[in-house]
Amino acid sequence: MRIFVFYSNTIRTDGKFKDIYYSGRVDIVIHSIIHAFFVSNGLRKNIIFDLILNGPPDPPRRVKIESNLETPWSKKDVASLLSSALKKFNKRREPTYAFPGVFVEKKDFRGIIEEYRGLGRNIYLLDPNGEFIENIEIKNPVFVVGDFLGIPKKEKKWLEEFSIKVSLGNIPYFSSQTIMIVNWYLDKIKYFDEYWSTEDKFKDWVKEYKK
Repeated sequence: MRIFVFYSNTIRTDGKFKDIYYSGRVDIVIHSIIHAFFVSNGLRKNIIFDLILNGPPDPPRRVKIESNLETPWSKKDVASLLSSALKKFNKRREPTYAFPGVFVEKKDFRGIIEEYRGLGRNIYLLDPNGEFIENIEIKNPVFVVGDFLGIPKKEKKWLEEFSIKVSLGNIPYFSSQTIMIVNWYLDKIKYFDEYWSTEDKFKDWVKEYKK
């Protein structure tokens, strides 16, 4: 299983995404989710994407997305899925399976990291000062990625006590590009690289579009 934990400093927790700036730059996480799950005419089978929201009005929020063919989404409506999932949780005020493969709860960053550590997962912190990814062993990974503001210093210092710092080289990439490159490298070493073909679903969409 490939697990990504994405720390967002700014995305709103109420699901009101009327534009990318008001929402706290939800566009960044949309691109990151697309690069985590989607390949051309396909959906990766072994992905968990844990999105930690720390924006207004009521942080934190955890939106956990797991590979599932029944999740009602596509590349063009990830924002709608996130918005609807958050609104369902905010209405119920309890841990919520909003859609197949999409779970929402009120849980903070440290709680989620400790949850994975308790399951025996290794924490890999994407950091330009880390060891180059091709020089380390990848085993039971949880890759921690920050948004455009990065992971807060207090949380990063805490992570550094037990995590493995991983670098992708000297070029500073966008968060979504970082996820894409990690996926490419894991594909290269054949680490949980299976995916479902969604070509038939795409053909159905084209038919509907042309009507």
